[in-house]
Amino acid sequence: MSYWKAGKIIQKGRYVIEKVLGAGGAGITYKAKDVVNENIVAIKTLNANIQALPNFAKHQERFIQEAFRLAKCSHVHVIRVDDVCQEEDLWCMVMEYIDGGNLETLVKKQGGFSEFEAIRYIYQVGSALTYIHKQGILHRDVKPANIMRRIENNEAVLIDFGLARDFIEDKTQIHTNSRTEGFAPIEQYQRNAKRGAYTDVYALSATLYYILTLQIPFPAQFRQQGINLISPQTHNSKISDRTNLAILKGMELLPENRPESVAEWLNMLTEDVEIHLTNNTPTPNYPIIPTTPETSQPSKNNRANTHHPLPIIPIIPVPKKKKVRRIKARPHQTNQPPQEYTYDPLSPTRFENNPIIPVKSNYDNQESIIDTHLEEIVSQTEISSSETVIEPQKKPKMSAVGIDYHHLEELLSQKKWQEADLETQKLMLKAVNKEDFGWIDRHAMQEFPCEDLHSIDRLWTKYSQGKFGFSVQKRIYLSLGGKRSHDKKVWESMGDRVGWRNKGLWLFTEDLNYDLNAPQGHLPSLAMSGLLEGIYTLISRTMDCNL
Repeated sequence: MSYWKAGKIIQKGRYVIEKVLGAGGAGITYKAKDVVNENIVAIKTLNANIQALPNFAKHQERFIQEAFRLAKCSHVHVIRVDDVCQEEDLWCMVMEYIDGGNLETLVKKQGGFSEFEAIRYIYQVGSALTYIHKQGILHRDVKPANIMRRIENNEAVLIDFGLARDFIEDKTQIHTNSRTEGFAPIEQYQRNAKRGAYTDVYALSATLYYILTLQIPFPAQFRQQGINLISPQTHNSKISDRTNLAILKGMELLPENRPESVAEWLNMLTEDVEIHLTNNTPTPNYPIIPTTPETSQPSKNNRANTHHPLPIIPIIPVPKKKKVRRIKARPHQTNQPPQEYTYDPLSPTRFENNPIIPVKSNYDNQESIIDTHLEEIVSQTEISSSETVIEPQKKPKMSAVGIDYHHLEELLSQKKWQEADLETQKLMLKAVNKEDFGWIDRHAMQEFPCEDLHSIDRLWTKYSQGKFGFSVQKRIYLSLGGKRSHDKKVWESMGDRVGWRNKGLWLFTEDLNYDLNAPQGHLPSLAMSGLLEGIYTLISRTMDCNL
């Protein structure tokens, strides 16, 4: 089996394939001409890789479920399915063709959306989510790449229901733990967990975070380890307090701390803006988000007609002459000006402008600087009273910034690997003055003292007998084809090779193997602990320091 080529005719001459529009992990979508209706359509089916799997029938069954789940949805901001059909042994979805690209592509091209433009798209997608939630469906994969734009009216359209599942609000159910890092809430990392509309609220908030900052939010699994989510305003100071707080609230780590519904969250987001049905009609006299039948309390704006359905229309900003009170910075925030953070663990183009400098690994299990025995140097040097005294070799400098590594050495010498791992993370944060901030961004890592990097690495390699250390990880990373730029496949291969992943799932640091039976390069865990932008950031610095 293979993909369909241009010119292929299917469904007894009804559709003519023109080209491939895009392909994902399971599906492939074609642009095709509907000969009968003389218009363009999009046709989605399973890709060649899935077709070749021995359990293809199971994948096809899920695809059919997705197709009919979508086909029963009728909402202007949900992709429209016109037909579900079978071509030989392959099932297909015939959908409307949307010609405006997706938000991920658009926002990168524009260099970011204005706040009101972003809110308008998010509001439209929010109305679509509210609709499908009432049908008992969770989308589970809301992200910029799954939101298309219709050019003719500049409307957002939610697509790709491949991960969508039926759900019962707040009931513990078994779902697959498939997800998109940075946009998935913590409950999607578990197969058996409670889920609700708040699951999609997290992803929608994360989507707004991205299209306003061009930064993928910190993944939930790392946040669970105590790493704070960076405020959107840190990346983009033009974001209003209202929007900033709505995003943070929607992305609360614990589900019970998030708004229970998309409508509730959208009320927080659109509190200070009014909506027009079109660009030419006056402001309606009903609330931005009406109260649900379960809650009869009217909006605080006290506008009537709370029975009116969710408006699925653009938002037009209404300037207000009101002094904005700045919210006091959280404890983890600093008083320094916002830095240009670029944490993006999924984008293959994150550091594409950085020069790729191939550096041969010089790992040779060097002696630790602490293993320099000055007494032996003195004893092996014959000195007489009439000869010039030879001074013993000075002990190399351990730290360029005054860090004391003796406790780390003590832990390593006692084989207390987990405690040593935590001590390493603590000392590295201290070395770049990031203790309060909680993680080391790319800019800070570029300035990490080479003396300190060498000291930490030599201690780890010495006491692990060459099994652990940054230099070991660097050698493995480069052997897998890793470079200074991020490559998702290399990162996943690295995780599999050093034991940071199990059956395709990333482990939490507390689940790592803290003994010498662990795979080579398993420790230190800094690169996957959530304290660093990515292993490529660390490896890049090891190259600079000739580790």
